[in-house]
This record gives sequence, C-alpha cells and structure tokens, in this order.
Amino acid sequence: MDKLKVAIIGAGPAGMTAAIYLARAGISCKIFESGAAGGTVFLVHEIDNYPGFPNGVRGSELAELMSAQVKKFGVEIVQTAVSKVEKDGRDFVLALGSGEKLSAQAVVIATGCRPRKLGIKGEARLWGKGVSYCATCDGFLFKGQDVAVIGGGDSAAQEALYLAKICRKVFIIHRRGELRAKKLYQERVMAQGNIEIIWHTVAEEISGDDVVKGLLLKNIQNGEKKELSVAGVFFYVGLDPVNEPVKSLVELSEDGFIIAGEDTTTNVPGIFAAGDIRRKNTRQIASAVSDGCNAAYAIEEYLWAKNER
Repeated sequence: MDKLKVAIIGAGPAGMTAAIYLARAGISCKIFESGAAGGTVFLVHEIDNYPGFPNGVRGSELAELMSAQVKKFGVEIVQTAVSKVEKDGRDFVLALGSGEKLSAQAVVIATGCRPRKLGIKGEARLWGKGVSYCATCDGFLFKGQDVAVIGGGDSAAQEALYLAKICRKVFIIHRRGELRAKKLYQERVMAQGNIEIIWHTVAEEISGDDVVKGLLLKNIQNGEKKELSVAGVFFYVGLDPVNEPVKSLVELSEDGFIIAGEDTTTNVPGIFAAGDIRRKNTRQIASAVSDGCNAAYAIEEYLWAKNER
C-alpha cells in the first residue's frame, strides 16, 4: 500500500491552496479529485469579487491558473474519487474509487458541496434532458429558447444573467417577494430586459416525455397553479456538503458540514477540513483559499509534533 505524507481530497481552491503551501514547505502531498480541478469554481461563468482581477475572471480560467500553479510545485492531481477515510493507528487509510487503498499521515478534506436537488416530479427523470445544475456547462444548448432558473441567491442571479446572453427569455422562479442575491446582482437582473421574475412561486413538476417541455408552478400566496413553457430548467436552491468519505469519522453539524476551527483542525487529530465543507459563515473563493493556507500551516505543526517530518 502506497504511503503519503499528506492526502488532499478535493481540488477546489481550498485543496489546491493547501497543496501549494505544503509543497513550498517541502511536505509531499497528492490531491485526489473525481471531477474537474477547481470544483464548483470551474462551473461559474464569471467571478468579479476575487482580488487581483479588476475586470473579473471566468471560473474555468481561474481554476486552470490554480491548477497550473499546483503542478508547477510538483503536486500531482490524481483523477479519482475517495470513497472512505479510516483511522489506522497513527495514520489513515483512504479507499479510492479505483479499488486501491493508500495510507497518509494527515488528510485534508476539501470536498466542498454539491448542488441541492428539489426532488420534484420530473427532476431526476429529465436530468441531462433539459434539467441542469450548471448554466455554464449547458446554457449553450438552449440558445434562442426560453428557460427557467429556480432560486433567488447569488448563484441564481449570476447564472440567470449568463443565460440571458444566450437564451430568448429567462424566468427566475422564486418563493419569496425579493431576491436574496447581493444588491449588485439584483440591480443587474432588474436591468436585463429578457429576465422576468415570478415571485412567491414554487415549481411542483417538470413536464416532458424525452425532453423538458415546461414547469408546473404554484403561487404560494393564493394557491394558483399555471404551466410555464420552457426548454430548460436550472436549479440553484442551495448546496449540500460532500461528506461521505468521513461522515462516520469526524464530527458534523446538523446539516452535515464538518465542525472545524479557523485553523481547520477537526475532532480527529490529523484530519483537517478546508473550504466549503467546513462549517462557517461564508463560502467564497477567498475564504476557501484562506482555509487552504491555514490547513497547510496546521499540518506542518502536526507533523512536527509527531516527529514525522
């Protein structure tokens, strides 16, 4: 069984930052990632609040720049999932999606979150056939057509603005009477001529046989129902933590996020949680990068204490 100094699970901003700082400190590590390097950042069309990019930056571009920097310091990003992490004496054993196992002296959990599903009728059946959780990935499929965005936060507003450049009409379906998105995004949405917000409304069903044909909507104030004809439905109703590899190992909050301090240490010595998987108030690229840096320093101290470095 291969033995590592540090295993990092997740190649988002937190995981890649931890890898950069560890490599610069001379501590060998590997990143394990089942998807694209960058995590959810890779899926964001445009980021305008990350320092150093006054004109904004595409999520995919920022992810590629971070990945290139990781590789520059000699860190390998292994394209595989980690299904479980278990304690094994002083070390940890990681079960990989490939069926292999390896051991590590310390582990960084930087698995982030996944888009939350509503679970309404037609959502699962029509996934990939008009139902999507990523406008950047699938928006081009609906050029010149009408689509719906379900949600009212920053992601919903940002992706609605992106879709408005491609689609004929974008409907935002929101259960409240005002958006939760930042004022800047709200102003941009309101100024966009081909975006229409349907307030106080929830989606109850997605219709269509082989592809999406429409949405059954319900006004939660008066109970009125109506059909909305759309070719695509994009969900932005929150995020769920990807905690499966360690959910039986570390302490979790009620909603499944890993409980860890600002130094990223968990209740299990040698396990560190960084980025969106950690219970905290903000889930931003900047805070994820901060977590990655803190994790690297905490790991360095942990390994010194064990006389393992």
